[in-house]
Amino acid sequence: MEDLTGMQFGHYQIVAPLGEGGMAAVYKAFQPNMERYVAVKVLPRHMSTSEEFVIRFRREAKLLAQLQHPHILPVFDYGEADGYPYIVMPFVQSGTLAGIIQTRSLSLSEIRRTIVQIGEALSYAHMRGMIHRDIKPSNVLIDERGNCLLTDFGLARMAEASTKITSSGTVMGTPAYMSPEQGTGSNLDQRSDIYSLGIILYEMVTGRVPYTAETPVAVVFKHIQDPLPSARKLNPDLPESVELVLLKALAKSPDDRYQTADDFVRAIQRAIPENDAADKSISRDSTFIASTAAPTSVPAVQPNQSQSPETPLDSKTAISGSPKPRRSLIWAVAGFGAIALVAIIVFVGISMLGTKLLPSPSATDRVTEAIAPTNSPASLPTSTSLPISVPPTEISSGEGFQDDFVGQLAEGWTWLGENPAKWSLSKVPGSLQIMLADASFDGPALPPNILLREPPTGDFEITTSFRFTPTTNFQFAGLVVFQEHGNVLQLGRAFCDVEGYCVGDGIYFDNFENGSIPNTSPRAPFNGEVTYLRLQRIGNTYTGYYSDDGENWTLLGEHFRDFSPIRVGLVTAQSSTEIPAVFDYFTMNTLQP
Repeated sequence: MEDLTGMQFGHYQIVAPLGEGGMAAVYKAFQPNMERYVAVKVLPRHMSTSEEFVIRFRREAKLLAQLQHPHILPVFDYGEADGYPYIVMPFVQSGTLAGIIQTRSLSLSEIRRTIVQIGEALSYAHMRGMIHRDIKPSNVLIDERGNCLLTDFGLARMAEASTKITSSGTVMGTPAYMSPEQGTGSNLDQRSDIYSLGIILYEMVTGRVPYTAETPVAVVFKHIQDPLPSARKLNPDLPESVELVLLKALAKSPDDRYQTADDFVRAIQRAIPENDAADKSISRDSTFIASTAAPTSVPAVQPNQSQSPETPLDSKTAISGSPKPRRSLIWAVAGFGAIALVAIIVFVGISMLGTKLLPSPSATDRVTEAIAPTNSPASLPTSTSLPISVPPTEISSGEGFQDDFVGQLAEGWTWLGENPAKWSLSKVPGSLQIMLADASFDGPALPPNILLREPPTGDFEITTSFRFTPTTNFQFAGLVVFQEHGNVLQLGRAFCDVEGYCVGDGIYFDNFENGSIPNTSPRAPFNGEVTYLRLQRIGNTYTGYYSDDGENWTLLGEHFRDFSPIRVGLVTAQSSTEIPAVFDYFTMNTLQP
């Protein structure tokens, strides 16, 4: 990327370059109206030529700006200047975790503190349906008080949108920290981030990453098929309890890892008790400690070096004959067809064979994971995991639909599994009452009386308000996006009291994929008398909001689903006793570009 020093990006005067990575360059800039320096992350100009990327960039930037957590670097602003998309963040003048790991050993207390802080940040983001995809030490800034600030949320996915325009099967991320499923191009959930955080823990206690090779692709293969090198062989002073945490966090199969970041945090807190961690240092083989000093001014993206374990695998290789971009490695899975096929076969084989390639803790040492019932959301939010109030995307007034449920249903509705005795427009005049039944989307039979209609083409929003107070597991009522039995999104109010997974009476955004719910379903406690819901689709991203007054909206989270055709509407589900949900209205509108 050309040097942009001296250019004006909106309110920001570019002062000096700070660093450049495979996906963006970072500049120090001055904001005159606030009399402060900021960091401006600039993405390549060619990305903005894609309408798909521009839509995703704006959406991701808005979502990033809504992340408010003490260990996530906040986003001040975003925009485009002279064809360059950019994001504005605080200018942090200290260092990165990468710089610290390269220059000295860390004490047990420092390791504990670092993993806990990053883990809490990930838990907060995962609760909102956001996966980082590129967890690594250079994406962890260290402020002047020694606290971690996780940065680059959403950047990998923004770049992924750009590469998908010209190539399917591209793999985004940094090979040294990439999960096995990320390396094979499989669908990702929060457990991929947990694996990457496990690599950081391994590097902090040993001074090196577990897998190195001459090429990035070879590193990816090692993540997929090689056993984990014993951390205690590299560092005999490492407590056995920490190595057990590493073995679980770095399991080849996502099902064998910690299922949530909170689980990982609790495990490291048990492995390194706070009282025992004080003043205990971990000595490491000096062979693995770099001689360079940590930077004094911190870029959010470190310069990429060809021999660095953090060299990103973030685009396509120059097989097609196009010139190789400076400072970035581009690999297309299509260009390595045979290699990718072998990788996928190996990965599937590993999944089927369990832990044969990886030593695992004994049965008595394993942490037992609670299994949530089939219709329950996942992981309990912490005090720092509360959703935040934001205005949903504005809607157009051109194309719209509204049914106030007065007298009769509007044209265009169809019932799925209708039971006329279980719904009514007369028991509560001016409202639609639907009785809950004992069925759900992950069971053998669909819930009865699902009310559906065709959505607009392109981006849209659906809303409703209803009165419903769930009291037992797993009563649910709300909005639905329906493709087929087992492939559904549902946003609504429900009750679930499974410890460690649920929030009781609350708002849940469930993502059914082939009849099961991954552990990434956003949820939040709720006890309002009336529940207001908004569900927006932009591209293949579905974003859920809720409110207790219909005016002040709170972002719950998002899911990425590429499914069609779909229908949208209302659903009630999973109650062993008949209780009513009373819907006041349903609206559907197209979204502005």
